[in-house]
Parts: sequence; C-alpha cells; structure tokens
Amino acid sequence: MHVKRFLSFFIGTLIPAYQIYSQPITLNNSHMPGANDTLRYSIAQLSSVGDYTQTGTNFTWNFSSLVPIAQGRRDFKHALQTPYAFFFVGIQEYGEKVADTINLGVIKMTNVYNFYKKQTTPTQAFIVDGLGVTFSNVPVPSYFSDKDELYFFPLSYPKYDSTTFRFSTPNTTLLPFVYTKTGYRVTKCDGWGTITTPYGTAPCLRIITTQYSTDSIKNQFFPLVFPNVQRSYQWLTTTSKIPFLEITGNMIGNQFTPTLARYRDNYLALTSANEYSPLEPHPIVFPIPAFEKIYLKNLPPRTIGIEIINLDGKVIKKWDEMANHVMDISDLEEGIYLLKGVDITNNLTFRLWILKNNR
Repeated sequence: MHVKRFLSFFIGTLIPAYQIYSQPITLNNSHMPGANDTLRYSIAQLSSVGDYTQTGTNFTWNFSSLVPIAQGRRDFKHALQTPYAFFFVGIQEYGEKVADTINLGVIKMTNVYNFYKKQTTPTQAFIVDGLGVTFSNVPVPSYFSDKDELYFFPLSYPKYDSTTFRFSTPNTTLLPFVYTKTGYRVTKCDGWGTITTPYGTAPCLRIITTQYSTDSIKNQFFPLVFPNVQRSYQWLTTTSKIPFLEITGNMIGNQFTPTLARYRDNYLALTSANEYSPLEPHPIVFPIPAFEKIYLKNLPPRTIGIEIINLDGKVIKKWDEMANHVMDISDLEEGIYLLKGVDITNNLTFRLWILKNNR
C-alpha cells in the first residue's frame, strides 16, 4: 500500500515536469528586461563553446563546459530615471547605460544610453527605440524613424520574422557628424528544448537573428558608407530576461565569425580574470576607411597581438608588438577585412575597410 502511494506520488511529480519540457515555451514582453532589472552575465572563452549550430525540436543543448573568463552587468532603468527623461517618455520605455564615455578621436560623448520599449500596438514587440548621448554637456537624443523590432510576440516555435529599420542621429550643429543606419533584421526560431550552462538548466527557444545594414557617417569632409552584417545565436528562457546564452559575431559572405559568447550568470569570484565593466572605454580603430595606416586606442590590457583576416578567413598580416598601436597597411589591397585582437578571450573584432589614396 505504501509502495503504491509512493509510485502514485512519484509519477504525479514527473508528469508536470514532462509537460513543461515536452512542448515549446512561449515568450512575451513580460519576459523582457524592465525597470530596475540588474542582470549579471559571464563572458565565456570561445574555445569552450563547442558546437552551437545544431538545433531541433525537444533538443538538448549542453554548454556546461563553458569557461567564464570575465563578468559584467546589464542595468535597466525606467526612461524617466535617465538623463534623457524628457526625450524618451512612456510607461514601457527603458534605458540601459552602455558607456560612461566614448572617445572618437577629438569627439567625446558621455552618458551613452540605449533605449528599449515594450511595444503593444500595432503589434506586440520588444524594440530598440533610440540612443541618448551627451556632447559638450548637451543631451542629444537620436531615434529610430523605423523601429528595430528585436522580437515579435507571442514568440514560440516555429516562427520567422523580417523587419526593416532606420536610425539617424539628428542633423544639428550639436554633433560634428551624422550617423545613419538602415537595413532589415531577419529573426528565426529554429528550435526548442532544454539548455544547460554553468548557470543551470532551463526550457528554451533557440533564435537566430541576423541584421543586414548599410551604415554611413557624414562629416564636413566626405561621407563614409560601409556594409554591416551581424548575427546572433540566442537561447531564450522565461526567467533570464536576457539570453540564457548568446553567441554573436560578424557575417562576411556566408561565413560567420563568432566574436563573443556570454551567458546569464550569478556573481562569480573569478581568479583568472577581472570583473568586466561595459562602461570601460570602448576599443577604437580609426580612420574608417583606412588608407596607409590604422590606429588603435583603448585596447584591453590582455591584447597581445593584432591580425588582419581576408574574406577567405586567411590571416594575411599580423603584429605581435603592441607598443605603439600604429599599424602599417600600405601593402594591403583595397577591400573589406576583419581586424582581430589576439588575447585570451579572442573576442575583439572589427570590420576594416581599406581604400587607396589615389582613388
């Protein structure tokens, strides 16, 4: 009699768990980050990721071998709690500070915020709404005239979405340039199942989102126009607010080059790496396009070398000495390349556009 009761209890506890994991979850705006969310993540060593391309239904992804090498936080505030409260107004509007200061040569911007919105009409979506920067102590908002919908809801398997976007900084004397980004995003939910990382195990959706854009920077001298294709593999859950795991990188042709792997995590007392702060000065490569030389600033202290990679994935130029951060590229042909910083994370990658002076 006691055995029967035990078996009945045991089976009863298994059935709800089976139902949770045997069908795809559904996500909506409530599962996205909002006001006062402080979300910690770990950056993983790329060589520890393994095969991230496999997918399927009721699939099991095991990334338990990820090796954390640094940590960071994403802090979200209600828009009214940011320096741009009068420019981004709405109950469902949230700001994320991404940098204290960005130095672009003689141009210095402070209090850099991304703004997101939980849109309810005309469709439910989590969108990128704009950017806030302060230049010469004056707050300057920039908006998406065509919103970039990161996710449409309800989001479940299978789903395929494509959306256009257009972003531009204001044409004002407050800024010494106009930056424009226009293109489209393709988001595909191509699998569902269970994911395991060092953070834990959870039911998930697997998402691939690819952004195809043309970026341009116009100043008083000449416009710079360059293609920009970025891809992100994401595993989304109902509890993590940000991707449980995401692997991001650049697309050149049909080749994807991962540049960063990070996963939702708790605080870790890392002994092999320092705490990573997203507010540190951003690494900079200039000028773009480049002609005879390139200059690098704010490289991470772990950077021990620089490689230039062509469209076939071949390393065609390499520097091991990082003393002066000035690289001679006069011997390279005109075209598009990847410039990769070599360090223990291997996650510092830039798109390099080389032109010739005689053009």
